[in-house]
Amino acid sequence: MSNTQSTGNLYPMFSKPLYSKILDIDTKKIVSMLEEYDFRTGGNEYTLSEGIDYTISITKNLYVLDDKRFKFLKDKIMEEFYKFSRGEMKYPNKFETTTSWFTKSTKNHSGQSHNHNNCMISGILYLQTNENSGNIVFENFSNKRYKLEIDDYNLYNSTECEIRPVDGLLLMFPSEVHHMIQENKSDTTRYSLAFNLTPIGLIGNTKSDSHMTIKVEK
Repeated sequence: MSNTQSTGNLYPMFSKPLYSKILDIDTKKIVSMLEEYDFRTGGNEYTLSEGIDYTISITKNLYVLDDKRFKFLKDKIMEEFYKFSRGEMKYPNKFETTTSWFTKSTKNHSGQSHNHNNCMISGILYLQTNENSGNIVFENFSNKRYKLEIDDYNLYNSTECEIRPVDGLLLMFPSEVHHMIQENKSDTTRYSLAFNLTPIGLIGNTKSDSHMTIKVEK
């Protein structure tokens, strides 16, 4: 970055990368395979409006991408992930999924703001959606000195990023980023796959006093 420009420039310093891609997969086939899974309530119940249950359900199995039936899906996701991690991000490490699960959201259900621990990258693959089944909202909780009113929101001053899901949409982002799922206002049950990834092998420089080796056990 040069500091000799004759005109002012604005840079998205320390930005959070959000990778987005619509995968060429048969989402209807995947949804039909979910009948064999048991779902449980995902998280604590909480109420934003009286009489509405704002909980979503997740599979009891938290390692669904290790199911042999979904090897094709894991391979597809990892292929896309390495385009992101080794392409734009220039990470040389191999990565492995830690946990992975399917989510189900019926009418009037949503998911509270949260992030993911003990992982580096998190992802979502949407399998069954419609335009009113609930957007995902990413939130920036960075400490601000002042809370100013904004005349026109843009990349530099926004504290939220909202995305409407479509079937086959894959999103990947740093696991520390908070996100929430808006209320499903449709009669369509929204299904998605969520997963977490961590780098494996050598982390850091062996000549430093802060390197380590990571192995994933399941």
